[in-house]
Amino acid sequence: MESDKKKIGTADSIRKISALLIDDEIGAINTLRGMLKEYCPQIQIVGTAFSVNEAIQAASNLQPELVFLDIEMPPVGSGFDFLRQCGEIHFGVIFATAYPKYAIRAINTVQPWAYLVKPYSVTELKTAVQVSIEKIQQMDQSLLQVAGRQTILLNDSRKGTIVLRAGDIIYCQAGGSFTDIFVWKNHKIEKITSSRNLGEFEDELPQTLFCRTHHGYLVNLAYVERLERTGRNGIIHLRHTPVQVDVSVSKLEIFTSHLEEFCLANTIIE
Repeated sequence: MESDKKKIGTADSIRKISALLIDDEIGAINTLRGMLKEYCPQIQIVGTAFSVNEAIQAASNLQPELVFLDIEMPPVGSGFDFLRQCGEIHFGVIFATAYPKYAIRAINTVQPWAYLVKPYSVTELKTAVQVSIEKIQQMDQSLLQVAGRQTILLNDSRKGTIVLRAGDIIYCQAGGSFTDIFVWKNHKIEKITSSRNLGEFEDELPQTLFCRTHHGYLVNLAYVERLERTGRNGIIHLRHTPVQVDVSVSKLEIFTSHLEEFCLANTIIE
């Protein structure tokens, strides 16, 4: 098994899809690797494997989003053995095999995103990758929608128990042992003060949607309108509010990375 260090291709502005290449023939691996790097910059090759055992270990360690999988891998095992021994499948599968006769079994086994018969063309490969992009984008959107619908409960001495949707929270601001929560509701901003500290909200709110930008702020990435760099620090401009949220030196790189991932997950890849 060989692992590739993370490389950024010529299209840094698009969402990269991590891929594991599995084939018992090094020539086939090298051919596929070359085609992907030249024609499919969306694919980030994270590793390769040449046997079932290597493939199982690589899939566990690398957690790829997509697997290009050969079927016949003598002398021991097959692509179907790999899928069976992986247990629950958390990645998409594109079969790349010299044997069209396995197509029906492949569909019944894993519902692959594509079935390529060697030697396949660049057009066939690009079509298979595009299907994968669309599938992964749909999953990204579903995760964000679920995160936005997640709720938290707040106890208020006057209003009783308040149920808040994560997607409605613009940002949270620390105030000593208290936290002010700013919510977009009925086309205006409402402030709710909680006796819980900001760290508790950081632990409870979905990390796909929220990011700590400063010891005093927790921001919903969906409301970020602009990030302004001010030397080593930063200032965030948020929708619906004139408030400018600080980004500290220690949080700037982390926040920038999270914001980029969030934006790419919400951008159509072409």
